[in-house]
Amino acid sequence: MRKFVLTTGLFIGAALAQNAPMEEVKPTEKKYEISKRVNTAFTYGEKLKYKVYYGLINGGTADFEVANKPAKVNNRNTYYIKVYGKSTGMVDMMFKVKDQFESYMDEEALIPWKATKNVREGGYKALDLVLFDHENGIANSSVKGKIEIGERTQDIASAIYFARSTDMTNAKPGDVFPVNFYMDGKNYPLRFKYVGKEILKTDLGTFRTLKVKPQLLEGRVFKDTDALTLWVTDDENKVPIRAESKIFVGAIKMDLADFSGLRNPFTAKIK
Repeated sequence: MRKFVLTTGLFIGAALAQNAPMEEVKPTEKKYEISKRVNTAFTYGEKLKYKVYYGLINGGTADFEVANKPAKVNNRNTYYIKVYGKSTGMVDMMFKVKDQFESYMDEEALIPWKATKNVREGGYKALDLVLFDHENGIANSSVKGKIEIGERTQDIASAIYFARSTDMTNAKPGDVFPVNFYMDGKNYPLRFKYVGKEILKTDLGTFRTLKVKPQLLEGRVFKDTDALTLWVTDDENKVPIRAESKIFVGAIKMDLADFSGLRNPFTAKIK
């Protein structure tokens, strides 16, 4: 049940900024250029609400929010992203989960400058604050210290938004879209494999979707690298409609329950 966030939607999260002193990152020769990445998928004020199911049991909720206006970090405008995941009902009585992640994602480059984490899962607790120095290729954690990172590395909360900015207009089944991903002091080469288009029926309605499979490390939570499937709207918003996975302890499904503040018309909804 640990990594509730990861198993229910890939990245559902946790974060309260902390005042722990951070090790200073000294200037070195720049490794990466901060370049602009086109984003037509999301904007300020977007809110997405999900229900999480363990089998037929409604076991939790997840909320993804982008603040209504830019937040300044490193003198740059950022999307202030908040992601919450918590258990409910019977699952909450057996194994209480309250996860929160926050990210300050550059408005133009779509890279995080700061990420915070506050995870409570049963008796497990974890707090962390990570500062990203993308030009020098460094992530500096209040818990894990410094680690080298790859170009455009994302945190838990920012990764799903970065993935949504990917243009899959001409994608063919089997095409792979990589995302560099940092979590708990380690780098992960996350890959999104495009499967194809599918009409998906949910309690919220019927949608035209793009079906993708995030390929993850085998053996930690998922049974294999293709254990998680995501359906995102086949329109400019690329809103995640459903996430479904088989894990060692069973199966988890997360469905979109409510939304507001979308950047574009919700044309993927058929009825």
